[in-house]
Amino acid sequence: MRTAKTTLVLLLFWCVIVPPEGWVDVLVGLVAALLLALWAVRFLWPQREPLFSSLHPTLVPRFLLHTLFRIVVSAWQVLRIVFDPRLPIAPEMLTQTVRFESDAARVAFANAITLTPGTLTVDVDGDVFTVHALDRSLAQDVIDGSLEREIAHLFERRSDA
Repeated sequence: MRTAKTTLVLLLFWCVIVPPEGWVDVLVGLVAALLLALWAVRFLWPQREPLFSSLHPTLVPRFLLHTLFRIVVSAWQVLRIVFDPRLPIAPEMLTQTVRFESDAARVAFANAITLTPGTLTVDVDGDVFTVHALDRSLAQDVIDGSLEREIAHLFERRSDA
C-alpha cells in the first residue's frame, strides 16, 4: 500500500511538472513514479510510513480548488490595498498554535499560508506558526482555524479509514 500511495503522489507531481500531452507522457510518468516509489519505500523509509501516508487522495482536488479560490480572493484584496491611494496597510505578526499528527500536514499548512497573497509563514517551532500578514483580514483563515481544520481533514487519520 505504501508503494501505491507513493506512486500516486509522485505521478501527480510528475503531471504538474510535466503536463502530459498524451498517453505516452502519462505512461512515462507512471513508470518513473513506480520505479522511484519502489526505491523510496525500500531505502528511504523501510521501517516507517512515508510523510504523506496519511494523505486522503480523494480530498486533494477539493482542497486544491479551495486553495485556488483563497489565492484569487486574497490577490484581489492585496490589489485593492496596494492601489488604494490611502494605503490601508496594517501589517501584523501573528502566532497560531495548531495540532497536527504528521509533519506533512504541518508543511502543507505552512505552504498554504505562504501561497496565499498577503501572508507569509515566517517561522515554525513545533506546533507554533508565526505568520506575517499584510493586513489582519488576509490571515482570517488562519486566525479562525478554518485552514487548520481543512488541512487536518486532508491529512489526519480517521477511524473510518
